[in-house]
Amino acid sequence: MSDDEDVTRERRRPPLLGTEMREATLPDGTQAVIVVQAGTPQDEVDEKAARMRRGTSDAK
Repeated sequence: MSDDEDVTRERRRPPLLGTEMREATLPDGTQAVIVVQAGTPQDEVDEKAARMRRGTSDAK
């Protein structure tokens, strides 16, 4: 990988400021850890994890 590709890759990485790692419970009862915006209510964290598991869009 060239240096230019590394720079482009870094630019695509989402900013991490204002985020936190949170534990989520999926509908089947399994646990997951995902990164969400700080202060996100737990029910939204669980729903986001479920959408990610199903592979659906995060857009509301």
